[in-house]
Amino acid sequence: FEIANSNYTYLYRNIFFGIMCFSMIGGWSFFVHGQRSGAFVREKYQGCNVPDPFRIGDGRCDEQTPYNSIECDHDGGDCVAGAAMYPKCFGNFIGLLGDGICTDWPPYNSVSCGYDGGDCPTPVEVENYPGCFVVDPSLIGNGWCDEKVPYNTLECKYDGGDCQPVDGYSLCYVDDPNMIGDGDCFDRPPYNSLECGYDGGDCS
Repeated sequence: FEIANSNYTYLYRNIFFGIMCFSMIGGWSFFVHGQRSGAFVREKYQGCNVPDPFRIGDGRCDEQTPYNSIECDHDGGDCVAGAAMYPKCFGNFIGLLGDGICTDWPPYNSVSCGYDGGDCPTPVEVENYPGCFVVDPSLIGNGWCDEKVPYNTLECKYDGGDCQPVDGYSLCYVDDPNMIGDGDCFDRPPYNSLECGYDGGDCS
C-alpha cells in the first residue's frame, strides 16, 4: 500500500510539473508572438506604427522616428527626457546637450532640444529658399545630399536639389533612390518613413 501510494505521489508530481512547464512555455510563446507581431504595441500605444514593434520598450533608445515619437511614448520609454530645461527633448545621449560640441542631427539639433543645448548655432534662413532655416547654409546645393532634417525638406528644396526623387513616392527624396524597394530594409530616415513607403515596402 505504501509503495502504491508513493507511486501515485510521484505520478501526480510529474503531472503537476508537466502542466507548469507547458503553461510557462505557452505563456512565453504568446508573449513573444504578441511582441514580435506588434499586437501589444498597437494595443498599448494607439497610433504607433513601426516596422519592428519588438524594439519598442526593449531598453535601448531608438532615436529616429517613428520610434522616438509621442505616439510611441518615445520608444516605449527607452528614450529619456532632457531634464527640466528641455522636457520635450528625448534621446539616448542627453549628456550631449550643452557639452560644447554641436551634435547636428535629430533629435539634438532641434527646437525641442534647444539646438543641442546651445551648442549648435541658431538656424538662419537660406537665401533664395523662403522658410528654409538651417545651421549651415553652405550645405544646401553643394552637390551632396544631406538626408537629415531640416536640409532634406520641401522648404529647403530637398537640400537644394542634392537629394533625388524616388519614382512612385512624390514626397520621398534620398541620396540613393536605388535603395528604395531593393529587398533590404534600410531602417533609418528618410528611407524608412511614410513618405518613402517604409523603404518601398522593405521595412513593412
